[in-house]
Amino acid sequence: MIKADVTVIGTIKRSAAIRNDKNNKPYVSFTMGVVLNDQKNKGQEVELFVTIPSGQQGDLPRYVEGKRVAVQGTLDIRKRNDKLVFYLTADDIQAKTASDLDAISGTLHFRGHLRNENVYEERTDRKGNPFIMFYAYSSEKVGDSFVSTWIRFLRFPEKGEGIESIKPQWIRPKVRATIDGDLQVSVYEGDVRLSCLVKSMEEYVKQ
Repeated sequence: MIKADVTVIGTIKRSAAIRNDKNNKPYVSFTMGVVLNDQKNKGQEVELFVTIPSGQQGDLPRYVEGKRVAVQGTLDIRKRNDKLVFYLTADDIQAKTASDLDAISGTLHFRGHLRNENVYEERTDRKGNPFIMFYAYSSEKVGDSFVSTWIRFLRFPEKGEGIESIKPQWIRPKVRATIDGDLQVSVYEGDVRLSCLVKSMEEYVKQ
């Protein structure tokens, strides 16, 4: 499971339309684009599919191609054909201007597995602060096979605490974990990457 409570600022790419869900209930949907810069300051567009469950026919003129908006809601992140796909269920939408920079920000909620070996690395940032970096993945069934989405996690100790305070005993290969933290979406050489600054984490034990 990879979900996030987010605010997304971008531009509507495809005007809103009325569609029906699997229970034949109508909803409003549109596509928006968010341009993120890579390390070379080159912009790459990330596409999001936005749904408004309570939307009605009269809402369509508000969400037209080219309009700048900020959407607050729940982001569902999945993988299709080796590419990340973003589905955003909107709770609130506000108009924005061109001066408001594109962005995807919010709180990530993750449940998945730590990797099979070399579970974490101890590192130090530019200011000399210690932290651990580790990767974890969430799997989902697509057709007859499973696909995995990987996320890079960074965890820093509380002020005045040592690095041992952020290495619980349950951190070991293949362990299932639930992790919450600040979502970071970036682009690198054409690929969209997910990172998270960890706020809380614990071993997940299925009841």
